[in-house]
Amino acid sequence: MNLLASTFNLALAEGGGGFTLKEFFMQATPFNKGIMLLLVFLVLYQVYYVIERLVMYSQSGAASEKFLKLFMDTLRRGDFEASKRAATTHQKSHIALVLKHGLDIFQYEKQLKLTNANHDVIQPVERAIERGTAEVTELLKKGMATLATIASLSPFIGLLGTVIGIIAVFADLKAKGAGDINALAGSIGEALVTTALGLAVAIPAAWFYNILTNKQDQMIMNINNAASQMVDEFIRRESQA
Repeated sequence: MNLLASTFNLALAEGGGGFTLKEFFMQATPFNKGIMLLLVFLVLYQVYYVIERLVMYSQSGAASEKFLKLFMDTLRRGDFEASKRAATTHQKSHIALVLKHGLDIFQYEKQLKLTNANHDVIQPVERAIERGTAEVTELLKKGMATLATIASLSPFIGLLGTVIGIIAVFADLKAKGAGDINALAGSIGEALVTTALGLAVAIPAAWFYNILTNKQDQMIMNINNAASQMVDEFIRRESQA
């Protein structure tokens, strides 16, 4: 927030108006003060959400890298209990959540096959993986709609403040006449600052939305690749049974 305020203050100073963001806020109408506070809240929420998501992706990626090596090694040896322990140990890995679910279903279906030699073990596992991947995808998408909404609506919120500011300018003109244009500088500046604030909120929101979407797609691809390797191992075991 300090960086955002410093940027605006620098821009205002370079304009030669002698105004700061704080001064514009103090001179703003009650409605526009509400607009500015709303935009500040959206900035703070955006910062919190992006940091939380980036930390989550970082932790999940690190845990998944360690998990996959251990999981695949134990899976190829047929030590399914060790595979489960690997998934339990690396709970921050979203890949571990899906693969453990698939492994649980495989063991369950193998028990059913003992009473029916023609029972298909692989298809239920594939369906379980699809369900698990869909659930993990929803976890990864948590809050993304809100970030997209911030990116799309913030400019309009700022524009609303601009319209209110311009209305205040014309109200002053009607009440006082043309007079000294400096007397209207506060209202004009107020109108422009709310638009600038809206854009300052929306631009990074759109940028981070694309970054997080790419990370999400990468994570889903990694889950699908790991799940495919696990299913291939199950098929190999079934062909040898």
